[in-house]
Amino acid sequence: MKLFITLAAAALGFVTLSASHLAPVAANFALFESKTQPKHVVLNQKPKTAKSPDKERVPFNHETHALKNYSADLKSVIGCADCHHTDQPKSALKGGLKTSEREDLLTTALLAKADAKPVKTCASCHAQAGEKPASWPEIVNFTRANGDEVELTNENAYHINCIECHEAVKKTKADTVAPVTCAQCHNGKATSGGN
Repeated sequence: MKLFITLAAAALGFVTLSASHLAPVAANFALFESKTQPKHVVLNQKPKTAKSPDKERVPFNHETHALKNYSADLKSVIGCADCHHTDQPKSALKGGLKTSEREDLLTTALLAKADAKPVKTCASCHAQAGEKPASWPEIVNFTRANGDEVELTNENAYHINCIECHEAVKKTKADTVAPVTCAQCHNGKATSGGN
C-alpha cells in the first residue's frame, strides 16, 4: 500500500509540474498518512451541493487542539488517541472501539522518532456515506454506547467525537466558543479554536 501511495504521489507530482491545477489533488492524495502534524485541516472535504447547500467545509485548527488545554475539563491537552483512536494499544481501547494499529500510545514525542509509524488521516478508515473506506474491505457499522448502530463515515465520526467533546466542554465552561450547532462548524471559516 505504501509503495502504491508513493508511486501514485510521485506520478501525480510529475503531472503537477506540467498541470498546476492538479496540485491540490496531489497534496490531498499524499496525505492519507503523515508524520507531520498539520496546523489546519478541512474536515468536510465535500463541497456544498444542491442536496446540502448549508454544508460548508469545516475548518479545524489541529494545532490548537493538539497543544492547548482543550480536554473536556479544560485542564490538559487532548491526547492524540482521543481522536486518532487506532493509534493506541488494543488494551487501551474503550467503548465500541475495536481496531488498534499501534503498540504504543501515539504522542507528539513518539511521532517525532525516526522509526515512528505515520498517522493515518480520518478518511483512511472513515469514508463518505455509501463509500467503502480506503483501508477497510467493506463499509463498517459502529454501535454507539446508547446501542444505536451507525455507518462508520467521516460525518458520523466527527459528529459523535467532536460534538460530544464540545458539549462536555460547555458543561465545564458555558461561555466557551466550542461549536455544537451545524452552522457553528459548517461555516467555511477558519477559527482559532479558542475557548
